[in-house]
Order: sequence, then structure tokens, then C-alpha cells
Amino acid sequence: MKTELSMVAARYAKAVLLLAFKEGGDKLADTVLADLVLINSEIGKFPAFEQILHHPSITPEQKRDSIVKAFKGHINDLSLRLVELMLDKRRFALLKSVEVQFRELLNKHKNILKADLMCAEPLTDKAVADIKARLTEHLGKKLDLAVQVDPSLIGGMVLRLGDQVLDGSLKGRLRELERTLLSV
Repeated sequence: MKTELSMVAARYAKAVLLLAFKEGGDKLADTVLADLVLINSEIGKFPAFEQILHHPSITPEQKRDSIVKAFKGHINDLSLRLVELMLDKRRFALLKSVEVQFRELLNKHKNILKADLMCAEPLTDKAVADIKARLTEHLGKKLDLAVQVDPSLIGGMVLRLGDQVLDGSLKGRLRELERTLLSV
């Protein structure tokens, strides 16, 4: 269930995505996403700057001026307008959520599915490419696959596709065997 704030963030994300498509298509939408990632990353690196942007006694105009000075010329005008609007409306705290919602909407538009693959040992690039190709063929969607190594799996892999988990790990099989033995 979405909270009210996440629904507000989703509205901002949807609006800026529609504007990006109208003004420059997929390329501009990709640029806006990169800008949102950059802004959130840079602000996260400087806690003092983040405190200024969230401080209630600093006016939205002062906050806007700080953002414009920090990012003008480094990000697209549409991204800058979004940030300025969010500062004016006192919704800047939602910028990270807007980034997440924007990424989800853009991935949905591009028919991209995000997946996480955890494996017990590092995989070769060829093995990752093979897994990705098979999943892409099976799912009929492009795949954004993040691979992580988790030695606690003992062996095998765990694939997360949205809310679906496919556990082919030795750890998972041992857990299932334990449940079976305990139920007897």
C-alpha cells in the first residue's frame, strides 16, 4: 500500500516524465533520470547542504538559489525546474522518492524489468550474459540485472524478479529439507 507521500512523489515523477517525453523523448527522460541520481547523490555526500535544504527557517527562495548555484549548467533545465518547483512547494524531501518512482515509470515505458541475482560465487561476464539472455527470452522483456555475491548461499543462486523469488541455492534447499524433516 502506498503512503500519501509516495503517491505525491509518483505524481511529480509522472508529470516530469510526461514533460520529458513531450520535450525530448526517451533521450531527455534518460537525462532527467541521470540528473535526479546526480542531485540525490551529491546532496547525500554533503550532510550540511542537506540540512540547509530541509531547514524550516531557510526560505524556499534561498534554497532555490543554493540549488541553482550548485547545479545550473550541470543538469538539464527540466530537471532544474522540477527541483525548483519541489523547493517552492516544500516537497524537496520527496526528491529521492521521485527518483525511484521516475525510474520505475521509465523502466515500465521501456519494457525493462529490474531483477537481482545473488550467487554464492562470482560469475564470469559470459555466465551473467547467458543468464540475462535466457531470462530476457523467457520473460519477453529487457532485463536490468544486478548481480551480487552472497557466500552464505553456500552454492547456487537466488533470483528476485519484482516480488517473485526463485531460490535455487543450496542454503534454500537445506532450509526446505529442514522444514520437511521437522514436519514429520
